[in-house]
Amino acid sequence: MNISWQRIYGLALRHLYPLKRDFDLLSDMIYWPIIDILIWGITGQWLGGASGNNVMVSLLCGLILWNVIWRSQSEISRNLIDELWNNNLVNLFSTPLSLKEWLVGVILLYVAKTILTMVILSIVIALLYSVNIYAVGWWLIPFFVCAVMTGWWVGFISAGIVIRYGQKVQTVVWTLPGILLPFSVVFFPLANLPRFLQPISYALPSTYIFESMRSLIAGHAVDPRMIAVSFGLNIIYLTISIIWFVKSFKWSLTLGLSRFN
Repeated sequence: MNISWQRIYGLALRHLYPLKRDFDLLSDMIYWPIIDILIWGITGQWLGGASGNNVMVSLLCGLILWNVIWRSQSEISRNLIDELWNNNLVNLFSTPLSLKEWLVGVILLYVAKTILTMVILSIVIALLYSVNIYAVGWWLIPFFVCAVMTGWWVGFISAGIVIRYGQKVQTVVWTLPGILLPFSVVFFPLANLPRFLQPISYALPSTYIFESMRSLIAGHAVDPRMIAVSFGLNIIYLTISIIWFVKSFKWSLTLGLSRFN
C-alpha cells in the first residue's frame, strides 16, 4: 500500500493548529519540562554538595509546606473549576448565596482539610523516615500561616482568570502555582538558583518561608524580619488578588454566567 505524505501532512496540521490557542497543549510540551529541569537540576546540584540528615529533613518539611500552598490555592480555584465542569455555577449563584459566603465557606473547608492532611503526612513521615517535622517548634505556626496566605492569593488570581476568560484558560489553575515552585526555592537554597533568576524569588513571600525553614533545621536562628517580609508581601498580594477576583466575577456577571454552561 502506498503512503500519501499529503494526507500525513494534513493529519499533522490538524494536531498542530490547536497549539496556537490551547495553552494546555503548550504547557505539557514546553512549560512543565522547563519547570522540571529547573527544580530537579538545581536540587541535584545542591544534593551533590550537601550531606547529613538535615538535607532529608529539609526536603520533607519543604514538601509538606509546599503541599499547604498547593492545597490552599487548589481549594479556591479547583472549587470554581468543579462548578464550571458540572455546569452548576448559574445554579449556585441563583440562590441567595453571596460571593462572600462562597469564599468564606471554601476557605474554612480548606483549613480543616489541610490540617487533616498535615497530621496524616507528619505521621507517615515519622513512620517511614523517623523524622519529626514538629521538631522545628512553634516556628511551624508562622510558616504554616504564611504558606496558607501564599496559596490563597495564587488561588484568587487563577480563579479570577478562569471566571473572566472561561474554561479555555483553566490550565492556569495548575500552571500558575507550578511556576512558583522553582522560584520559591522549596527543595534547594536560594544561593543555588541562577543569579539572574534570584530577583524573582525575592519578590515571592514563599521564598522567605522555605529559606527560614532550612536555616532553622540547620541549627541557625530564624530571622524574624524574613517572616515579617513574607507576611507583608502576602498581605499586599492577597489584597490585590481579592480585588482582581471580585472585579472579574462582577465583569463575568455582566456577560452572564450562563455562558459557562
